[in-house]
Amino acid sequence: MMKENVIEINSANYDAAYAMADEQTRKVLAVLCGRSDETTAPAKPAPTLSDYTTIRSYEDACVALGIEPTLNKSLIVRNGDSVEDLFELPKHIVAQMKLETICRALWGGEVKVYPDPKGERTYWYPWFALYTKDEMERMNKEQRGALLSASAPAGAIAGFGCLYATFRSSASSAHSGFRLCLDTEEKAEYFGKQFVELWAEAIAFNFTVGEHITE
Repeated sequence: MMKENVIEINSANYDAAYAMADEQTRKVLAVLCGRSDETTAPAKPAPTLSDYTTIRSYEDACVALGIEPTLNKSLIVRNGDSVEDLFELPKHIVAQMKLETICRALWGGEVKVYPDPKGERTYWYPWFALYTKDEMERMNKEQRGALLSASAPAGAIAGFGCLYATFRSSASSAHSGFRLCLDTEEKAEYFGKQFVELWAEAIAFNFTVGEHITE
């Protein structure tokens, strides 16, 4: 009789697998772990300013900060005195404002970015590389971790920052101030990956976000 092999899955690994799985794969996880569909989803921790990983959405950030998610409503802006001067705030502006709220929550309630003429402070921010679908399909895992040379000397100055990489990431530069900074590299990476769809909407470069890449 063949001895049955036992595979142990701890709760942390299960939660990570569930987060990146599609609906069908989550059902498979439920079967493997002996869970019903009702108990498949891991318990979501309450959003708190003391643990940035509990901030998983704009709504979570608002809960942690104790504010109403007003940016989920239609926002009307007046640019004159007549009715014709009323217009709805563009989606990319709303997304930028949501990112600012999230950034404040990730900081713990107050963004502590101050002028530093002596250059003694270090701040971190998400840095994105844009690829076509064809480029992604032709890359291996190591290549997906490398930035292609790209430049945005003027078109991205407002809001996003002006960044470029020369000779396949051998040099980088930021010519304008960038407010969505964080105090650790880990937080900045989380900020970029967890909210990548919101970043794409804020940048508004007419591209879409595909499936998240996993190693």
